[in-house]
Amino acid sequence: MNKQLIVMVIAGVLSLSATNVWARDCEPRQHSLCLDAKMAGEKLSGADYSGTDLHNGDFSRADLSKAKLSNVNLYKGKLVGANLSGANMANINLFFADLSGANLTGADLSNAQLEGTDFSNANLTDVNLAGAQLNKNKFFHTTFCHTVMPNGIVNNANCSSGSPEVKANMAATGAAGVNGCAIKPHTVCTNAALADANLASADLTAAQLYQANLASANLFRANLAKINLTEANLARANLDRANLSQANLTDANLNKVILRGARLEHANLTGVVLLNADLTDADLSGANITGAVLTGATLCHTVMPDGAVNNASCMPAKHTKQTAKTKANTKSK
Repeated sequence: MNKQLIVMVIAGVLSLSATNVWARDCEPRQHSLCLDAKMAGEKLSGADYSGTDLHNGDFSRADLSKAKLSNVNLYKGKLVGANLSGANMANINLFFADLSGANLTGADLSNAQLEGTDFSNANLTDVNLAGAQLNKNKFFHTTFCHTVMPNGIVNNANCSSGSPEVKANMAATGAAGVNGCAIKPHTVCTNAALADANLASADLTAAQLYQANLASANLFRANLAKINLTEANLARANLDRANLSQANLTDANLNKVILRGARLEHANLTGVVLLNADLTDADLSGANITGAVLTGATLCHTVMPDGAVNNASCMPAKHTKQTAKTKANTKSK
């Protein structure tokens, strides 16, 4: 009995040791289990992990170029600075994974699950995101060029405006372009570089301009109904008489923006910064201003979300002052 017990203990130790090596090294295998893998900096070009559960694995700075990662589970995975160029990542689970600084050039992410994924400073040139789930993602300084978005629209926000591909796209759509972004309804230009752009009277109805830089842009009388400007920078922009009805401006920067006579009915202004903004004659009826910062904003003949007119910043009329002086002179006589 004692010999059998010793043999069982030894077998258990060997099994546990093998498991620890597997978790640390995680050699490429299909349809297997490898949780908490420690593969940072490894050379895995062309590796086949198809269908493998790599939950919480660390592949930071790893070379996964042309790797087979379809149907892989990398929930909360770390792929910071990884090379994923040309990788097959169809149907991959990257919920809350960190791909900041990763090179995804030419990767296939069709039907991928990407909720909460961090793509900050990542290169998404020629990436296929058709059918992918994008929600609560980080796209700070992300490169989009020839990127197929979930709805099938090609995002050329960061392509060189002089490239033959961009010129051909503009010619085919008949749309004007600024820094690779087609100025037309329903355009997709995430992280677009449109600072100081002259977009007066432009029609960007239902456009996707998430995290766009529109600082000091001229959007006089522009049609921006139902546009998505989440986390966009519109500081000092001219939105005089622009139509922003039902627009999504969640967490956008509208510091010192001009919104005189602008239409903001039923717009989502959650967390918007409107420091020193001019909202004279603006219509915010039905808008959501939860958490919005209105410090120093000019409110005169401004229709608030509840329909009330706010005249807090209106200057007293000159004729009112003259009437008061006339009455004072009459009394003195």
